[in-house]
Amino acid sequence: MSTMTPTRIQFPVETELERQITQHPEWLNGIDYGRPRSGHPEGAVKYHIVDVLLNIDRFYIDSGDRTALRFIALVHDTFKYQVDISRPRCGENHHGMIARRFAEEFTSNKAVLDVIELHDEAYNAWQCGNRDGRWDKASRRALALIDRLGTNINLYLAFYRCDNATNGKNQQSWDWFEQFVRDFTSCRREQSS
Repeated sequence: MSTMTPTRIQFPVETELERQITQHPEWLNGIDYGRPRSGHPEGAVKYHIVDVLLNIDRFYIDSGDRTALRFIALVHDTFKYQVDISRPRCGENHHGMIARRFAEEFTSNKAVLDVIELHDEAYNAWQCGNRDGRWDKASRRALALIDRLGTNINLYLAFYRCDNATNGKNQQSWDWFEQFVRDFTSCRREQSS
């Protein structure tokens, strides 16, 4: 039976692991971070988490990946508050990597950790083409992501869908990446036939 979290956010906590995460002081500090902005009109991270959890139930209620998707949703954006904005937002100073380091305290599941770390990479690849018209660069970046994820691409796609189907997000980035993966997979199948 699920219980409500004893935090400043109300959503059902379904596992002991979720309870541990939602009671962790660093996580609690992160969920209140954020103000309404482009891509995140809801403001604070806690509202985005709720939206992503609702999408997980909307798209993947019966999926074997549902528990992993929920774990990813809880931590993926929660550590934006720890990014040092005076330094480049990459490597260890990227919110995805900071979230991954936090998640490593709770799991060693490489697929989950990679999705947490790389959750914005498909969008970033798309932006190379959309913003700068550099679709060649976008394709190279998307291929590198697919290569890094390997057999975990489906978990990534599932999470990206849930994260991107929230208010304020551009659905074109999801459509582009999903089609890119489909085309890549089809091409690879044809080559191996």
